[in-house]
Order: sequence, then structure tokens, then C-alpha cells
Amino acid sequence: MRIVKQLQELNDALAFESKRSIGFVPTMGFLHDGHRSLINASKKRADFTVVSIFINPTQFNNPSDLKNYPVSLKQDLIILEKEDVDLVFCPDFDNLYKNEKLVEIPLGTLDSVLEAKKRKGHFHGVIRVVNLFFKLINPNYAFFGEKDYQQYLIINQLTKIVFPQIEIIMCPTHREQSGLAMSSRNSRLSSEDFDRSIEIYKVLIFCKKNFDFSNRVELEKICLKKLSKFSKPEYFEIRHSDDLLNNGGKLKIWRAFAATNLGDIRLIDNIALN
Repeated sequence: MRIVKQLQELNDALAFESKRSIGFVPTMGFLHDGHRSLINASKKRADFTVVSIFINPTQFNNPSDLKNYPVSLKQDLIILEKEDVDLVFCPDFDNLYKNEKLVEIPLGTLDSVLEAKKRKGHFHGVIRVVNLFFKLINPNYAFFGEKDYQQYLIINQLTKIVFPQIEIIMCPTHREQSGLAMSSRNSRLSSEDFDRSIEIYKVLIFCKKNFDFSNRVELEKICLKKLSKFSKPEYFEIRHSDDLLNNGGKLKIWRAFAATNLGDIRLIDNIALN
């Protein structure tokens, strides 16, 4: 496994892999089994797997969230070595962003609902860093988790417009035995809040079991009330899977999205309904 920090190092390393397919897994570190599942998906699909570890300041709308984001670089590198990753890219901010050329893409509804509404500027920060990574690495495939479904849609939009040669692959949400979606932020939950967090997935399953096109508005209210019994919810919404609108007909594919707070930890999750 090769570890690189400088852009020229990265260019030199990838120059030797021009005839092999490249899979890319972007991370902010503090790796868990969800990240491992993305890495495994890359290794099955691509000849050469690149993992980035970079906590991207431009996508944090809350300074305290950035300050408190968990870090474990030494342990992360041990994990990646065991996973037989080919290359790890660990840039610093100044090095990565110094020659940035901003990209503007139309996002429509994707940048005005759910996470975009609650975390102003978040997805513009995501687009900035992914645009930089894609230009530098130029992978054949890039792997993202279903937990961050809105992010997946937005990166898909970026790719269609700017990087049509890259295939974006969404991998299933990896969960704790309890059903809680794996996230690096889970490590900051108190034991009491971790036990409560199990209920998030139960609410999503309840929504899936009871979903019908005709009852979706009332079902949203019921599920939001269920979330409020053990946490401080920000939203529970049922929306289209393709554009995140909520005004379609029976033939649309629908998905439920939840965001809630346990202590000072914000958690998100979603589930396909039909």
C-alpha cells in the first residue's frame, strides 16, 4: 500500500496505472465497516483501488461539527493496509485547494430540500472537493454509500455534466446489528444515546411497512412524532427517489428520509419504500 500526500506524488503513482481500471473511495477517515464495504466493492470492480482520507472544511456548515469530527489516521492506515488498498491519498487543505477552479452545475430541487435546506452550503462544499478528487484521480468508478442518498444524487449530477467517463456506484447502507446506519459520528454517541438511536431504523421500517401513495402525508406526521419520542428530529419526509420532489403519482419510486439529533450528534438515514 502506497501513502501519498502531495499532488505530484499522486500523479506519479497513477501514471503507472494508466492501463488498469481505477476505483475510488473518498472518505473523511475514522473508518468503519461501512467504509470497508465500499472498499470491497471497489476491489471487486476495479483493478486498482484508491482511498482518500480528508476532512473537508468546505462542506461543514457548523464549525463545532468540524472541530469535533473524529480523527484516527494511524488506525485508519492500519485498516487500509489490512484491506489491501493500493493507494491512500491524504492531502492537506492548502495543497488540495491551491489551484482550484470552481465548477457550477444546476442542481434544481436537489439543493433546496432535506439536507440542503438544513445545512446551507453543504453540498457546494461536497461538489468542490469531489470535483478536485475526480480531476486528480480520474477514476473509472467511484463508490458512495446509500446512507447519504442526497449526496449520491448530487454527485451523480456532477458526473453526468463534468465527468461522464466516471461511473458512480451506490452501495447499500451498512448497519450495526441494531439497524443503526454506520457513521463515523456514531463514535461520539453516549451509550445511552446509542441505545436510543436504534429507534431511528425502526421508524423507517414502520414507514416502509405502512407506506401507501394515498397516506404519505399523514404517515410523515406519524413518523416525525415517533422520532420526537426519543430524539430531536429535524425532518421526516417522503420524496421521489430520482429528484427528491414529493408531488408525483402512484407510479413514482418513493423513499423516506430522516434527520434527528441525539445529544449534540446529528444522524441521518433513509429507506426505499416501494
